Amino acid sequence: MFYHGLTNRLVRCCKFPMKDFQKEFGEKIIASVSRSFYLSLRFLPSEMRGTASLAYLLARATDTVADTGALPESDRLDFLEQMGLSIYGAAKAPEFEPSLMEGQMSEGERTLLEKWQHCLEWLRSLKEERQFAIHKVMRSIIKGQSDDLRNFSEKEFSSLNTDEELDQYTYDVAGSVGVFWTEIGFDAYGTDFSTLEYEEMTLLGENYGKGLQLLNILRDFPEDFVSGRCYFPGSFSGSDGGIIWSQVRDQWQERCGSLLQASVDYVGSLNGARVRFATSLPALIGARTLKRIVNSDWDNLCGRIKVSRAEVKRIMLKAGLAGRKRIRKMVLTELS
Repeated sequence: MFYHGLTNRLVRCCKFPMKDFQKEFGEKIIASVSRSFYLSLRFLPSEMRGTASLAYLLARATDTVADTGALPESDRLDFLEQMGLSIYGAAKAPEFEPSLMEGQMSEGERTLLEKWQHCLEWLRSLKEERQFAIHKVMRSIIKGQSDDLRNFSEKEFSSLNTDEELDQYTYDVAGSVGVFWTEIGFDAYGTDFSTLEYEEMTLLGENYGKGLQLLNILRDFPEDFVSGRCYFPGSFSGSDGGIIWSQVRDQWQERCGSLLQASVDYVGSLNGARVRFATSLPALIGARTLKRIVNSDWDNLCGRIKVSRAEVKRIMLKAGLAGRKRIRKMVLTELS
């Protein structure tokens, strides 16, 4: 998709046998439901790629159910609980109602739900340590998705109550992913995964993930405001999104930048070139997105801040050719 020659060089040595449904889910469907994270998954070595790809698909499926407007909130919560139980092996896979499948969703999302049972079969085929890692991260993610539905169940505009609630939410849906990434990295490579100890990498990964989720919240604030939700804690009037934004932007942009600083040490400590490349992409794209948000006024933010495909290509090319010190400097530069 981007820089075909670079792609071929980076993935040439990662061929490994997969069942047909694993290949379909690991490549085609992920590409259809993810624009940016697909790139990181594609370039991961085989020792991590399958497990990380499956975890992403499970999370994307539960997120699709949580976000659908085709079902009442109570039904979505029930489905999330059933999906969680089927992941943990405590129940059969739920049968998705026709009203859900006919709701507004992409073709990739619909296919993902239709083949949910294949995801579970894939999960059961993993070794026990990888299954446990996925169980743990999906418990956090489904908790965050369920709490999100409950926190914003009212028709009126509402916001979170405390900084701690926001911190917990960002951990549940993304910080836990940084922990998961670290766990499967050390499981795959042992101490060769990083120059830092497991405990330090776990904390860095948690903050890296939380920073990426807070970035999403900042970028999506106008859209969330229209739908009646505000993740930033405080007592706000729901009458004017621009006024609320002016009250919260400085504090939370600074917090986001502080959390994303964790990616500098995380990426810089990784020993494998391809793991380092794949892990750096969200930080590099995210840091550039944050810079755009910081420099945007309310009207520009409402127009949707994003990094263009051409910019992503350039970032990938530079990161693909960079060594450890250079890629660390790239992340630092983007965050400055």
